[in-house]
Amino acid sequence: MTSQSIDRLSWLALPPTLALIILLAAGWFIYQPALTGTFLLDDHSNLAGLQSVTDARSALYFVLTGDAGPLGRPLALASFLPQASSWGLDATPFIRVNILVHLLNGLLVFLFSRQLARAVLQGRGDILLLAYATTAVWLFMPLLASSSLLIVQRMTTLSATFVLLGLNAYMTARERIDARPNAALVAMSLALVIGTLLAMLAKENGALLPVFVLVLEATILRHPQSLSLLRWNIWRGLFLGAPALLILAFLLLQVPYNEDIVARRDFTAFERLFSEARILWEYLFNAFFGWSGQLGPFHEFSPVRNPTDPLTVVATGAWIVIVGAALRMRRRYGILAFATLWFLAGHMIESTTLPLELYFEHRNYLPVIGPVFALCYGVLSLSGRLRRIARGGLVAYIAINAGVLYGVTSLWGNPLLAAAYWHERDPGSVRAATTLATQQLSQMGPETAVDTLREFSSQNPEYSYIRIPELNLACSLRPEDNHAALLDYLRSQLPSVAFSYTVGEMLDQLLTTAAANNCESVSPATVGDLAAAVMENPRYRASVHYTQSHHILLARIARVSGDNDKTLEHLARAIEIGPGDRLDMMIVTTLVAAERFEEARRFIDDAADDLPRMPLKRYNSKRNLDELKTYVDESEKLAETSAQQPRED
Repeated sequence: MTSQSIDRLSWLALPPTLALIILLAAGWFIYQPALTGTFLLDDHSNLAGLQSVTDARSALYFVLTGDAGPLGRPLALASFLPQASSWGLDATPFIRVNILVHLLNGLLVFLFSRQLARAVLQGRGDILLLAYATTAVWLFMPLLASSSLLIVQRMTTLSATFVLLGLNAYMTARERIDARPNAALVAMSLALVIGTLLAMLAKENGALLPVFVLVLEATILRHPQSLSLLRWNIWRGLFLGAPALLILAFLLLQVPYNEDIVARRDFTAFERLFSEARILWEYLFNAFFGWSGQLGPFHEFSPVRNPTDPLTVVATGAWIVIVGAALRMRRRYGILAFATLWFLAGHMIESTTLPLELYFEHRNYLPVIGPVFALCYGVLSLSGRLRRIARGGLVAYIAINAGVLYGVTSLWGNPLLAAAYWHERDPGSVRAATTLATQQLSQMGPETAVDTLREFSSQNPEYSYIRIPELNLACSLRPEDNHAALLDYLRSQLPSVAFSYTVGEMLDQLLTTAAANNCESVSPATVGDLAAAVMENPRYRASVHYTQSHHILLARIARVSGDNDKTLEHLARAIEIGPGDRLDMMIVTTLVAAERFEEARRFIDDAADDLPRMPLKRYNSKRNLDELKTYVDESEKLAETSAQQPRED
């Protein structure tokens, strides 16, 4: 029997297309229980603008004003527009699209791993079987569930879609390089450039596409015979080496962290590097041996303070040895080198010096493909007595993973149960506690939610700021009550609490409630007192971004109090820190309210000279300023008309 006939019969004797359809259908079935999930974590801060999407103009504004990353991630934001009408009401349409994106990526992983298998096996083994096994292990990996079930992480999975499209296009073109070298080089170059650009517009770590290809070329793939070594090296240097060096230079420039970053993150750049050395091992363990109790959206990982800690020394030293061995023996042991370097390349941005939070499961979405391929290759390469046992074991392993994943998705599909479980598993996680309180508020009533917040803050006083929502809730439900005790508690605790940007959002919500409900104990001035207590905290005072939010809050307080001069003063201080469309609008509307029309026009002209550099954001900001100019003109005409109308005695 030929190897080709083995390929056709190797997966349950099914035709390749049907086998793949069954595999993807199983993925859809396994993820189905999660459709009843809910919005979590950064969903609100990144997608709340969907509530204002009513027409093409507001949709364009939403897409072009994202601030989740330096490029705004417009492609990812655009993918949320079809679900805009369900925002805040029903998470199912969002989760459904996320699952479909994951299944699409499963198809792309299959096509990519089949091309890898062809390059590695060269017709000697079960190419399709290796591709199916790699896809099944990756598609059903429980560690990757949060990548699809955290709604906003569509930014991660959609970026991965474009990376995988780029990889497949690159590999397809490269297979023809010996027959048509010039055309193949052009196609390979376009695959890299277009794939990287599109991936970065979904999420910035799409910039790693050339680095992934560099790993492929350094380990599995061989120098094309149709090209001279000089020409090939020049092309690789321009399209693979240069992007990798630019990313490396960017990461090196992040070190050392400034005072603002250290205050916000509570770790230095070197502490982060040593922490990630340990976290990467934990990622690998959870990728292949993780069970549902270990997985979820919340992971409290304390930064490594002492690099000489034995576990840290072993973790860091092991990576140094393994990377050195992979580089030195990348041709002799190509598959192992590929798995190692691919995994680390995938973590090059989010798990090194960039001052992000330490631990997130979704960071493994693409990096884990390399180790999965190597595992399946190793199992399927065994011969003799071990062959049947190993293949049976691999099938059993995939089935167990699918069962664990089904348990994970079922948990996510029950938001209250999931929140209670995550809080019990990570009792020190402030996010787990606030998530539980949010679910309790909607399903069990405010008293239960308040009890959760109180209990958590009493056990973790560094997170006492979570009682600001309690005060907000009390003002909404019982505005006539005296809330002095809670106010005194907050005033005493806020100067020493841990850093969180959500403090500003909480105070902003409290101001809205205080202004609307006429709360007996909490006035706009009271919110200002709490804001001042926060700024006594050195962690917040050192943060430039929080300082800007602080001045915006004070401007809102002044506006509610009718003090236009104070409002403009705080807005001016906020805009000195960094301009933005929201600040432009607040300043212009404040000036118009005071009928200072010429001053508003001068401000718009000055703002037009300081537009964002990014073309898409620049275009959007220019449109916003044009609309503000029209607003000023129309408001002035309306004021003149009102002034000319005779007044009744």
